[in-house]
Amino acid sequence: MKKVKSSKKLCIVRSILGTVVAVSLFYPAVNAEVTVMAASPTVIEQQLQVPAIQSSNWEPEVKTTVNNFLKMYGKYSPTYNQNNPPYATFDFDNTTSIMDVEEQLIIWQLDHLAFAIPPEKMEEVLKTGIPAEKLTMTYGANNGDGRPATIQAAINDAVNDYKVLYEQGVVTTTGSEQTDAVKGSFAYQDFTAKMRWLYDAISETMDNSVSYPWVTYWYTGMTPQQVFDLAYTCDSYYGDSSKGQTWTKGKYTSPDTEASQAGSVTVSYNQGITVTPEVRELYQALAEDGIDPWIVSASHVDVVRAAVKYFAIPDVKGVVGMTNKLDDQGKYINIYDYDAHAQTQGVGKSLSIEKVIAPQYQGQGPIFCAMDSQGDFNFCTEFANTKAVLIMNRRRKDDAALCAAIAEYQKEHHITLQQANDNGDVRYVLQGRNETVGLLWPDNQTIFLGKTDKVFLSDRAKQAIAELDSGMSIAQLLKKDTSLKDYQGYKTR
Repeated sequence: MKKVKSSKKLCIVRSILGTVVAVSLFYPAVNAEVTVMAASPTVIEQQLQVPAIQSSNWEPEVKTTVNNFLKMYGKYSPTYNQNNPPYATFDFDNTTSIMDVEEQLIIWQLDHLAFAIPPEKMEEVLKTGIPAEKLTMTYGANNGDGRPATIQAAINDAVNDYKVLYEQGVVTTTGSEQTDAVKGSFAYQDFTAKMRWLYDAISETMDNSVSYPWVTYWYTGMTPQQVFDLAYTCDSYYGDSSKGQTWTKGKYTSPDTEASQAGSVTVSYNQGITVTPEVRELYQALAEDGIDPWIVSASHVDVVRAAVKYFAIPDVKGVVGMTNKLDDQGKYINIYDYDAHAQTQGVGKSLSIEKVIAPQYQGQGPIFCAMDSQGDFNFCTEFANTKAVLIMNRRRKDDAALCAAIAEYQKEHHITLQQANDNGDVRYVLQGRNETVGLLWPDNQTIFLGKTDKVFLSDRAKQAIAELDSGMSIAQLLKKDTSLKDYQGYKTR
């Protein structure tokens, strides 16, 4: 038994005395003495109540690594600095959530005709950001296959349909359940199909810098609160298993009963949105351990904020997402707000973290990140401060495949978080899920929505593992195999 001064945090006591633990985290009196006693590491953790993720649905390697991360870098760690705490950055769509919250809102807007765009402005809005020469690009009219249709033709059809619906008085800012007569009309069926088809066509034929902000221009004429309310209403329906959370695929088809410039198109979409208990548990564990959770999303900021509220994601420190400029009446216009930050996709996520979040933490990068796809590759590989990255396995063929490969390589070679960090590397971990029911499970494989078989790694990821096995370093792999032309490099920020 030993007396120690209580003017320092508990972590200082631990760093000096090894397995010695005090009975409380902070001591109220500067010069008061407290009694500390030796104890085993297990007893210490029980006494300290180090936050941990506990659900049995976590993949075991993920669970072990995350809990070790919390012990090594949370507020009970000797290295923790309460005056400049660490923070975590999460992607939202298909990482924090299962499925895409903004894509689900697209369906809600179309089904309920929830728009505030004057009909005379719709063509301008739908063309925003699209280079003139790209308007003649074609995309398959049947779910990306079959007879091609041009972007311009589909825009013209959507504009004409919208005018008809607007003049009927069925288009409103809040949207409403449409009558069978409206749903059965050519204008409604053609409009919904052409608008959703345009979303896919623009995404597949144009750069992300065009396609990502394009869908946010659908909120033109709405206030931030109106967008938030619309998204919250959508989440309240599609996020409720007793209502719209069907975990199936929906479909729009425009009829061929009337002439149109693009002709009939068919497009399918995913149905359902949720945030699992496990992900909420992770946010809470990070926050309880003194690590601030942030969301950096390629969806619109108000849409993500609404999802955070509806799905009760705990302890979110802030949301950085796509956002547009406001007019003098406080309503969104179809111009991205680059004054706020870069587009929050690709390298823009790293740039936005540096501009918006890092200055609040003395310039340091995120210590923990969570991702699923190409748009997250930069911020999950570039920051020097990052110690661990969680990947939701979607069997990607893009650069996220490289991160998944690293996770599997590290797992196969039994590389711990401590070993990876001591070597100057990030420890990547891969979490699987079952999209047919909207759940995580204790596996690093995934079943996609509408499928029955598990999938694991893409061929690109398997090739990357082979390169790592041959002796290539993580930094060399990422630099050599990335599809990005201007990639800054591993742990370079």
